[in-house]
Amino acid sequence: MRSRSASKIPRWAPLALVPIVVLPALLGIRTTLWLATAAVALGTVGWLVAGQRRRRRARLAAQECADGARILASLLRSGQIPTAALSEAAKECPQFQPAAAASALGADVSSVLRDRSTQPGCEGLGAVAAAWSVSERSGAPVAQVLARVAADLRRRQQLRAVVDSELAAARATGQIMAVLPFAAIGLGFAAGTNPVAFLVGGVPGQLLLLAGVLLTAAGVLWIDKLAAARGAT
Repeated sequence: MRSRSASKIPRWAPLALVPIVVLPALLGIRTTLWLATAAVALGTVGWLVAGQRRRRRARLAAQECADGARILASLLRSGQIPTAALSEAAKECPQFQPAAAASALGADVSSVLRDRSTQPGCEGLGAVAAAWSVSERSGAPVAQVLARVAADLRRRQQLRAVVDSELAAARATGQIMAVLPFAAIGLGFAAGTNPVAFLVGGVPGQLLLLAGVLLTAAGVLWIDKLAAARGAT
C-alpha cells in the first residue's frame, strides 16, 4: 500500500517546495507574502474571466450550429444540391465551413461534421453528421431529417438559455462572497479600529490576509465549478 501511494506522487513534486524556501530567503517573507496574495487574487480573476470567455464562445458556437442546421435543411428542402446548400450555410454559419470544403472536394462530409462536433458548443453537429451519413448510405432525402435535427437543436438552445439564467444567480452568489471581506473591513472601521493597518503592517496580518484571500478564492472557484458542472448536464 505504501509503495502504491508513493508511486502516485510525481517525481517533480518536491520541486514545488523550492519557491516556498527560496523566495523568502531572496526577497524576504513579507515580500513573498505580498506576491503570494497577489498571485492568488489575480489567478482567480484570470480563471473566472477565461471560463466566462469559454462559455461565451461555446454559446455562440451552439447558436451557429442550430442556425446552420436550420438553413441547411431549408436550402435542401428548396431543391438545392447538398454541395451548394452546404456552401450557402457555411457563409452564414462558420461552423459549417470545414464540411462545405470537404463537400466541394468530394470528401466524407459526415466524418468532418463528426470531428467538428467534439469542439465545445458544436455537439449538435454530431446529429447533423448522423443524418447526413444515413442519407448517403440509404439514398433517402436528408432535408426532412435535418429539419427535425434543427428543431431539436433549437429546443436545446432554449433549454440552455433557461439553465444559464438560473446558473447566473449561483455565480452572482460567488461574486457577492468575494465582496464580503471588504464589507468586514468596513465594519472594522465603523467599530473604531483600523483592520487595514493590521493586515499590511506585519507578518501576522499578512498571513491572515493571504489566508482570507485563499479561502475567498476557494469559495468562489468552488461555486463556479458547481455551476459549470450543473450547466454541462
